[in-house]
Amino acid sequence: MMLHYCTQRTLFLSKVLLNSSKSSFCNSASLAATSPLFKFQILTANYSRFTAIAGEIPMRSYQVVVAPTRDMGIGKDGKLPWRLPSDLKFFKEITLATSDPGKQNAILMGRKTWESIPIKYRPLPGRLNVVLTRSFEIEDEENVITCGSISSALELLAEAPYCFSIDKVFVIGGGQILRETLNGPGCDAIHVTEIETSVECDTFIPSIDFSKFQPWYSSPPLVENGIRYSFVTYVHVRNSENETIAGKTGGKCNDGKSSSNRFEVKDFSFLPKMIFEKRDEYMHHTSSSK
Repeated sequence: MMLHYCTQRTLFLSKVLLNSSKSSFCNSASLAATSPLFKFQILTANYSRFTAIAGEIPMRSYQVVVAPTRDMGIGKDGKLPWRLPSDLKFFKEITLATSDPGKQNAILMGRKTWESIPIKYRPLPGRLNVVLTRSFEIEDEENVITCGSISSALELLAEAPYCFSIDKVFVIGGGQILRETLNGPGCDAIHVTEIETSVECDTFIPSIDFSKFQPWYSSPPLVENGIRYSFVTYVHVRNSENETIAGKTGGKCNDGKSSSNRFEVKDFSFLPKMIFEKRDEYMHHTSSSK
């Protein structure tokens, strides 16, 4: 796959939409299924279905993954000022796992965060790497796109073909990107590695707005390299009936019908499966020990 830019919104649309219509082809007569005209008609119908929508361009909702200290410090000199292997494992698992094996997740990051990843490890495999920059040029690489802003990236990911191929969107840094997204209206959840100490940092983020977010899962404390920390997931509680996830369509391809994707406080299906599993495991362990 070549490097895509935000203006190239229809690149690979044919491939993705045809893959999304495989079930239709399989259920058709063998001659019809192999007919180029038949495939073109299906492709055109699907494209029209998801693009002929009046009104504002929807934006994908997203989740934040971040590891702050008690002072909300997240880095020093462009690097993590600690080494926590279990935190790195958690980050990899939560950003890789999808609810649909035919899809992948997207990770949004700033240019400095991209540059902080060792060359041999980037792009981070198995995920669509979205680098936010206005001037930085990246050589053609698989699973990499660049966008000029957070809003343009979220708009792009809400459109075909990405609304078909991307399962979840995670914002992973750096400081400026997190400051813009952490408590934003499109943020469904914040997955925090809460470092229970003060570590010297030069990059900070705002505190979580607890009037908007409530804790949903908390792990038992861990200690690595003398640092005590725990994993906590906060979910966005939307109290207004008129407040939707990520605008009019919830960041999913609209079928042209009126949207009814209202957020329900009890519906946390947008969370990664592993968070449900860890929460159930922890609650079971807690109840068994009583």
